[in-house]
Amino acid sequence: MRRARPLAALVAMLAALALAGCGGIPMSGPVVSGPRVDETEPEFVVAPNGPVVGASPRDIVAGFMNAVRAPQADFQVARLYLTADRNESWRPDDGVIIRAAAPVVTEPVVSGDVAAVSYSFPTRANVDAAGRYHESAETGTRTIDFELRREGGEWRISAVPDGIVLSQGAFTRAFTAVPLYYFDPSGRYLVPDVRWFAARSNAPYRTVAALLGGPDEWLRRSVVNEFPPGTTIGPGSVEIVSGRATVDLSAHAAAASPASIARMREQLAATLAAHGVIDVELTSMGVPLESGGGGQPVLVDPQPDGAVLVGADGEFGYGTADGVVPIPGITEALVADGATAVSLAHDKASAAYRAGDGTVRFVAAGAGAPIVIDDRPDLAAPSLDTLGFVWSAQRGPGGSIAVFDREGGSIGLVVEGIPVGAEIASIAVSRDGTRLLVAVRSGLGSRLLVFGIVRAENVPTGLGPPLELPLPAGLITRAEWVDDRSVVASVEDAEASHIRHIPLGGPSTDFDALPPGAQAVGGKGGAAGIRALVDGEILAAGVNGGWTATGLAAAFLGIQQ
Repeated sequence: MRRARPLAALVAMLAALALAGCGGIPMSGPVVSGPRVDETEPEFVVAPNGPVVGASPRDIVAGFMNAVRAPQADFQVARLYLTADRNESWRPDDGVIIRAAAPVVTEPVVSGDVAAVSYSFPTRANVDAAGRYHESAETGTRTIDFELRREGGEWRISAVPDGIVLSQGAFTRAFTAVPLYYFDPSGRYLVPDVRWFAARSNAPYRTVAALLGGPDEWLRRSVVNEFPPGTTIGPGSVEIVSGRATVDLSAHAAAASPASIARMREQLAATLAAHGVIDVELTSMGVPLESGGGGQPVLVDPQPDGAVLVGADGEFGYGTADGVVPIPGITEALVADGATAVSLAHDKASAAYRAGDGTVRFVAAGAGAPIVIDDRPDLAAPSLDTLGFVWSAQRGPGGSIAVFDREGGSIGLVVEGIPVGAEIASIAVSRDGTRLLVAVRSGLGSRLLVFGIVRAENVPTGLGPPLELPLPAGLITRAEWVDDRSVVASVEDAEASHIRHIPLGGPSTDFDALPPGAQAVGGKGGAAGIRALVDGEILAAGVNGGWTATGLAAAFLGIQQ
């Protein structure tokens, strides 16, 4: 039997084992044997119980881990399980570790008035102190070591890491996904950076503070934050009454122009909509800020016009039960060139496509014959961004990404972050033009990367640092945007194709396995619009990860921006 360690030694050990990016919850070590915690209580505890008289150290730990599922009033019930000193210093907002299954808790090791209990569990996801959700490709095991002391004759927790641990179900009930919105460089779109905040009264305050702090590092150079640098929440704070928010800002905001103030309101209104806000009033140090007149409409999450674009048997257009609906001024050119992959502009007036001879071409309705954009060998399906630039990539090992204008002129692009010698399976520009999704594979496996697109006067000049998304095991064959907050990836092994829906900042979902060779794309309606092509048959995403037949057939599936 091991000896109980002094408090200072335990705290030092926890600090040394801090898990990077896990919001201050240090964990390590193997699974330890012991009785399992009974999980018959509901995942979201509205009014958890406090500690009972005479509770054992193990009961105190189990009660505390149950109580952290209720974040109300600054986790007031969970704090009852802590010693007075730890209650003062404990910071539950420092992050969340999300466990993938029931924990294993050791029997306590008691030495006088000090006890030690270990709490182990599998995990693959965490939320950091800024509310960013991180998911790993593989599940690992983590262990928290608790120290308890007698206080007033009762056991209380004296050493526990900052932050909390929740099951996936408890997390999705106790926390809310909040997209922080920033402008794309053209000012036409609002782009989300998703964070998660506990369902507490201070959630709107934390949301505004996070918005003012700016987007995540990987996205920072690709979007515009209209708030003047240094702007913070003012003394009037954030107040919401009957769906109307008054947001007080520091004196920095008073120097903004009326047009900028209007755009600040746009960002805040879209962001605070997650908290039920329908209108926003801005003040600076209590003084109302006057905004300018309305400019061009701002778009959030642009959607395709139809569920699926299909190419088959001399046809191209939207697949419907009544047949394929062609795209005027576009379909004829694509069919004539034997297109095998298509990226259609949002307004349906132009398209980039891979022709039957393998070249990438561009066509605009009413503008004459298509233009050959890229004639390099072994090209992936192209992607047409919202500003009319054509993105093209070579698929072979060491392949490169290139950008062209509508006339075929090459745009110098600085690309970093793609593994040396990796093969590019697919590329896709988000519908708001701010992010590039790149699927790569090499001898080290498959990776799915999202880069922020850096522009100068709307022209792409480079890519920011990548955000990596979790993939199932296997060889990635394609990845496409589903909406402005998620993507769908197709990964294949020797026995099946695996389709995964992956939010940028949220838990991923796997669909039922399909036969090898299947590929999926996003369509209208978010996750419900996902379609898969299997041996010429189109399947629609169903409930609980299943698939349903559509009765439609195709040789390939196209993309509308």
